[in-house]
Amino acid sequence: MSKPDVVLLTTITTFIINSKETSVSEIADRYDLSIDDAIDAIKTILLTEVEGRTNHYFLDFYIDAEETEDGTDVVYSADDAITYQPTEYDDSRVYLTSGEAAVSIEMLDQLLKLVAPGTPSARSLTTVRDKIQGATGQSIGAGPPEPRGSGLVLDAVWDALRNSRMLTFNYHGPGEYTERVTQRTVIPCAVVSEVEGYLAALQDGKNLRWFRLDRMSNAVAGKPFTQTDANRARRTLKNHPDLHPTEGELVTFTTKPRAIWFAEATPGATVVEKNNRLEISVRAVSATWVRNSALRIGTDLIDIAPASMKQAAIEQAKKILEAQ
Repeated sequence: MSKPDVVLLTTITTFIINSKETSVSEIADRYDLSIDDAIDAIKTILLTEVEGRTNHYFLDFYIDAEETEDGTDVVYSADDAITYQPTEYDDSRVYLTSGEAAVSIEMLDQLLKLVAPGTPSARSLTTVRDKIQGATGQSIGAGPPEPRGSGLVLDAVWDALRNSRMLTFNYHGPGEYTERVTQRTVIPCAVVSEVEGYLAALQDGKNLRWFRLDRMSNAVAGKPFTQTDANRARRTLKNHPDLHPTEGELVTFTTKPRAIWFAEATPGATVVEKNNRLEISVRAVSATWVRNSALRIGTDLIDIAPASMKQAAIEQAKKILEAQ
């Protein structure tokens, strides 16, 4: 092992730290190395030059190898135990600003919506989320998202439509730091498309609203509504000129081509390709949504139009940074 792989050496070092105690033979088996190559790797790790750096760079490993008779050298073997000795600089805590905590909670919430409830992955994500939120004194982030269960939501929607019943559900929308959950009770009019995922419904008995099915949870059919309400709902939907939601301002994200995933993951988005760039247009419900979308696109984002929405998103980001 004349020229060790830096990635391999880093991986072995991490394994020793996490294991607390291991052996030369276990390292050789785990990383498919010969005993001699494993010993060479361990020697390289132990002899890595750290002079001039802070003490935080020092790692203290103890190896119970035998010394030669004259005490001038060490003879390593496959059975030698390697023990990690914690130092005064070890700190298992993770330090986050309030802004970083908010972003971390929001990212975990997005993952929790994708994993099956009750699985080991969901429990692990929830545990990490609870620890971060607890460290902020519960000041950031609402409760963890309820499982959406789109199949259950659709069952309740169709039940309400078939039996002319009110529909009550939780609706998950954008908030200042994380999502905002509100309870809605509506007169359902129609499911535009299970694939496109929109429910048309009358809110407050008269206002036609469009709700994304993937943002609905805990949907239940309630009390029956009158035939008059049913007729009004049908007339309102029939007279509505659009088949898709039109609320919000039309915003265009100019991105690099590889950000096409954002368009594919955003219902109602349209894409135009120009000069090796994408113009992704979508109706945005708030500057908060635009800010969060910009963060999701990351370094592939080139510009946002109109300038007023771009500036509003920038101002929100500044306020978060100023709060640190």
